[in-house]
Amino acid sequence: MGTTRRGWTTPVNRVSDVERLRLGEEVRPETDPDPYADEPKWAAWKVTLTLVIFCGAFWAGISYLAMRLLG
Repeated sequence: MGTTRRGWTTPVNRVSDVERLRLGEEVRPETDPDPYADEPKWAAWKVTLTLVIFCGAFWAGISYLAMRLLG
């Protein structure tokens, strides 16, 4: 049970390999500045209401077409 089948090798990710930079990879700061930080944001209830209205209109249109086509 301690050995693997002949010809089968499992991929191994070592911590020392993961923390090293890859070739051509540049060092970036931990957090990039948010370019949209100054933009006004919608309130969660406005987003929810818009989504519910949009989805309701979409499915109402689909059901209307289905009723007209299928009787």
